[in-house]
Amino acid sequence: MTDIKSGLSRRTVIKGAAWSVPVIAAAVAAPVAAASTKTDPKSVGSLVESSPNVKDSVLSASSSRVEACFPSDTFSTPFNLIATVTFDNSDPAFSLAGATVTSAGSVWTVAGRTATSVTLAATQTVTCFVGITGFDLAYNAGSAVPPLNSLTLDISGVSTDGTRKVDGLISSLDGGRVVGPKVHDA
Repeated sequence: MTDIKSGLSRRTVIKGAAWSVPVIAAAVAAPVAAASTKTDPKSVGSLVESSPNVKDSVLSASSSRVEACFPSDTFSTPFNLIATVTFDNSDPAFSLAGATVTSAGSVWTVAGRTATSVTLAATQTVTCFVGITGFDLAYNAGSAVPPLNSLTLDISGVSTDGTRKVDGLISSLDGGRVVGPKVHDA
């Protein structure tokens, strides 16, 4: 009497498993490899604020613009911009918690605020040598005045298509960050 085996033999199962492991490994590695080919957005340079106006009760960012453009790299692209005003908390009697955008028709909205920072957001077209729409931020509703050089403004962003970025905001008056107030209101 001969024994007839039904079903799969152990050898067939092991052989099949040996072929499937490389296929599964390749399938899992493919999305990782595809994700790693994404490049960082290309920098278009810093936004430059020609008249940083940081006072005791309001900060005016009038029309920051990109000035580092080259003729071979001109652009006019929509950007998602973030403006951040930061207080160094050198006088806890002063607070940014009640800060509001007071510019009529402003494209900037308050995305978040605490006692030491306010974040504004806007989507605007950024073009070489052309200023973005600025804003006035009121923050002193009867509280203490901010100490000298206690507030910092920064604006950065990434194009809506993710290919370009704005590095940050500098002052054309001193080449550094926008900081204030420089003097107290008279």
